[in-house]
Amino acid sequence: MDARAPAARLALGLMSGMSMDGLDIALVEISGNGARPAVGLRAFEGTSYEPAFRQRLQAARGPASAASDALDVELADLWAERVLAFLVQHDVAPAAVSVIGLHGQTLFHAPREAGRPALSLQVGDGARLAAATGIPTVSDFRQADIAAGGEGAPLVPLADWILYGGDEVTACHNLGSIANVTVLTPDLADVMAFDTGPANMLIDAFAGRCPGAPVLDQDGTLSARGRIDDDVLLTLYMKRAAWLAQPPPKSAGYGTFGPDLIAEVLSAHADVDPYDLVRTAVAFTANTLAEAYERFVLTRYPGLGRVRFSGGGCRNPTLMAAITERLAVCGVEAEALDDTWADAKEAVAFALLADRTLHGLPGNVPAATGATQPAVLGTMHP
Repeated sequence: MDARAPAARLALGLMSGMSMDGLDIALVEISGNGARPAVGLRAFEGTSYEPAFRQRLQAARGPASAASDALDVELADLWAERVLAFLVQHDVAPAAVSVIGLHGQTLFHAPREAGRPALSLQVGDGARLAAATGIPTVSDFRQADIAAGGEGAPLVPLADWILYGGDEVTACHNLGSIANVTVLTPDLADVMAFDTGPANMLIDAFAGRCPGAPVLDQDGTLSARGRIDDDVLLTLYMKRAAWLAQPPPKSAGYGTFGPDLIAEVLSAHADVDPYDLVRTAVAFTANTLAEAYERFVLTRYPGLGRVRFSGGGCRNPTLMAAITERLAVCGVEAEALDDTWADAKEAVAFALLADRTLHGLPGNVPAATGATQPAVLGTMHP
């Protein structure tokens, strides 16, 4: 790291996930200038979007458009307001923060295919956020990795290694809209990471069809009322068999487990009870996650015995019970992080990545994304 970097500094990480339900803000203290600095979480806050605004975000999913251009500005202004209010609440002056890591709101992500690079679109204008807050901001993290031949995802493996790596082989698995695993080894060069399939994306889509239900399968109550429908489960497997069989590195987006797949399932199984759809989505998520370990992880790391889970899926006991049961068959213990870290880890990761960018250090793990080389991630504003 740059020798001029202070021994301890504050960074903010902003994360708005593919569920499009709200913004997470993490205030992180980073100490030390080595490859694995000490990291402390000073404060964390998750706030929700209004339902009508969430619907606007969902309607804008896809390649760049007039709607995404408008949201690029609107989100930056909204996030700036929330960042400044957050700093006031925690008695931190903007000038005390060295950098903001802005993940942005993903509207489109397409893994690379033969003859075409990966495509990924995140909105939320980093320059506008930097101007409104007075804090240097790093945004558009994925593009440098894509330019180096990678998928632009997953981008949290380096942060996982800094936070949780040690002398034994363990894993971190995030349950956001998409499920992604990082297998941690003492040597960063041996780290493996990839998307294993859906996490909450299918579950929450079907939850919204339950009578009078909330948007999400809150606390697993909806999935707990249903039963697994074998015909629906078979359809899900058949529709995505090629992706599931594809070896890492690989990533997934809305086009993999989002609206198109959901529409196909609903068309083929229009008479299935909505609660059964939610429960079947839980089974598909747990099964594909465990099968990814059997196919790709345990064959390479047979000594892996423990996985730490984070993300919104940790709050769904039906999902966690299904995952725990499936992984136990593989000899792997599932452990959820405490509530704060389970929610905050992704935002913390982008604070860490921004700190590395600020000091000219690469933030990707080429073995995880498929890039040909390490890359300094993001665009710095100003």
